[in-house]
Amino acid sequence: MLIKQKLSALARALLGLYLVGNVTYRSSQWFWEVVIGFNPIHVPLAASILKSILDLLIMSVLFGDAFFSVLQGRRSRSHAVSLGASIAIGIVAAMLLGAACGQITWSAFHIRGLQWIYLLGFSCYAAVAEELICRFLVLDRLGEVVGRAAAFLLQVLVFVYLHMFGPRLDAQTASHLAFGAILIGAFYLWSGSLLGAMALHLTYDLLVIPLFGGTLDGLAIYPIVSGDNFSNSYSHRAAATFMLAVSSWLLLQVWRRQRTQIRPSCLPKTS
Repeated sequence: MLIKQKLSALARALLGLYLVGNVTYRSSQWFWEVVIGFNPIHVPLAASILKSILDLLIMSVLFGDAFFSVLQGRRSRSHAVSLGASIAIGIVAAMLLGAACGQITWSAFHIRGLQWIYLLGFSCYAAVAEELICRFLVLDRLGEVVGRAAAFLLQVLVFVYLHMFGPRLDAQTASHLAFGAILIGAFYLWSGSLLGAMALHLTYDLLVIPLFGGTLDGLAIYPIVSGDNFSNSYSHRAAATFMLAVSSWLLLQVWRRQRTQIRPSCLPKTS
């Protein structure tokens, strides 16, 4: 890539990061609060949904065909989405198996009405916004400028950073997020599918929040599974082992694919 092309790619990636990271949510919040006069209690949810739509529109305008091509990826759209969802189910299953090594308590299913709307809305928002920022803009677009290895590390750091604005992160939670970023990044490089990465992210959130609890803009979701310190520790270890194992396999396949693509170009030309 020529220097002029790199500068152009860098400028568009940075502009996309600025718009998605700073402008679209504030604009959406202003729209619902000032223009529509929406109930302030539900403004964060409504703004999050509108932001997701605006983010997708902005990416389509800034990157055009390059953005639409990575939505589907190298494999069929349905295959990438189902595979991403299956990996997310595997992570949650590993967490449950790990938790079973300690003392766990099962509770009744508590999610009702408005909680479902908040769960679906905020989960979709997180899947769209965070995958656009971390996987598309940082790993994909910036990766063309700074290189894939540097961009891969950067997307892990950015993913953890984006979660620092919520509840305080301890070392275990931060490492879990880092392993998740490694896995989704590896899956994105392997499949080339942004929809697949979003499906992985979305499925994980829709499963892990009801099972292990969480807070959605102040709305508490009580956990179905509660455990002691041992179960929490083993749950984290099991999930980390699963994510690192799958990530290693995916990255190995990416490396092998790159070798097969480079090898023919290194052969001497014959007349």
